[in-house]
Amino acid sequence: MRQIIYLIIAITTLSCTNQEKKLPDNFDFGKTENGSYKNEYFDMEISFDPNWIVQDKQQMNNIIEMGSELTTGEDKNLKAIVKASQVNTAYLLAVFKHEVGSAVEFNPSFMVVAENINNFPGIKNGSDYLFHAKKLLEQSQMSYYFEKEVYEKTIGKSTFYIMEAKLDHMNKTVIQHYISTVTKGFSLSFIVSFATDNGKNELYEIIEKIKI
Repeated sequence: MRQIIYLIIAITTLSCTNQEKKLPDNFDFGKTENGSYKNEYFDMEISFDPNWIVQDKQQMNNIIEMGSELTTGEDKNLKAIVKASQVNTAYLLAVFKHEVGSAVEFNPSFMVVAENINNFPGIKNGSDYLFHAKKLLEQSQMSYYFEKEVYEKTIGKSTFYIMEAKLDHMNKTVIQHYISTVTKGFSLSFIVSFATDNGKNELYEIIEKIKI
């Protein structure tokens, strides 16, 4: 199930100490309906092909758990970091082009993740956040490499930063773009995973239409 193996959820990067989960009273996990995801807290709307497969809460939890196990392996310290940081993380949306487990070479995916960073005042923007994300990926059991520096992209009215990560496995190069900004005390990140230019183009069609 390559599409799960490469959907690395370990962008929760910031703490190895246990913290009580604290979300604002008005925090919104958002609603998904007919190819549209809306979130009032982040004043965000994401449109996508309604034929793509939205993961429900249980499916998302299963993917998160599997992704965490695959990235941390037997590294107990890394397991502790990922487990602790998940306390402050909200997984808002995960969509795949095909049903998980479909007989396809690779299944492009789009995720939205928000992490509470109120305890980390040094993180001023998405570039700062991605610095920590890169460090965690470099510690993971997957051999990621990075050919480009982090760069800016305007999405809607917001400035995001993009980190491009690559992974070679089983004679296939898989690419993930981590696209992050800082807003309302959270890092807000879009994670896209693809293996072909066509997959990339389909995912960036989603990104270009995001209203935020």
